[in-house]
Amino acid sequence: MMFRVFVLLSVVALVGCSAPEVENYSRPRTARVDWLGHQSFLITTSLGNKILTNPFFPGTSSRDMPDNLKPDVVLISHESKESNNTDVYENYPVVFRGSVGMGINNAGGTRIRGLAIVPDPSRPDPMKMNLVFSWTTDGMKMCFLGNPAVPLTASEAAQIGAVDILFLPVGGNLSAGQRAQVVSQLRPRIIIPMGRSGEIASWASGFAKVHRIEGRSVLLNREALPHEPVALVFTP
Repeated sequence: MMFRVFVLLSVVALVGCSAPEVENYSRPRTARVDWLGHQSFLITTSLGNKILTNPFFPGTSSRDMPDNLKPDVVLISHESKESNNTDVYENYPVVFRGSVGMGINNAGGTRIRGLAIVPDPSRPDPMKMNLVFSWTTDGMKMCFLGNPAVPLTASEAAQIGAVDILFLPVGGNLSAGQRAQVVSQLRPRIIIPMGRSGEIASWASGFAKVHRIEGRSVLLNREALPHEPVALVFTP
């Protein structure tokens, strides 16, 4: 599988000037993000810990989930066949979903916050709940929105705080204006749109800065994050 490193030229130059025996210590830590299809990603830290998001059932995406998956942590934002296939991996990871995923939890050396978003807080329905997950990987704060039915309130956005990497649903429940509101609230430096290929292409056509990835994998490091929001779009 092909992948690219999303880095700035200055970082590349510094690494290239380092002596061989020092290079491994000066090189920035990187996290690898693999897009498996729809809202399913495999995020691998520099220490080798793997976080899998929203694994889908066959027939709900144009792709199939890969074989031999062995994540350490599985994040399921909502209960649907597009996001809760727990039969796809071959090991016994920690799974955060529903009430188990709410609040702050620790797994695989990672501190993960699950924030429950419901359409009507006065009448919470577990089947309509969406968990927004946030955590820090290799010095980068990531936020996986899942598929919320309503945008974030000011209080919810404040609990999450500013993020570096935002996994943003571009199809589904949120309107274009509501998605823009979430981006404004969380101020991400990189946006990874998620959904079906057509929805991603349509959203990206209206975004100011888009970096297209040849393939379905990218390496990210904190030192090379852009100052202005950039959308990373994977090749279908």
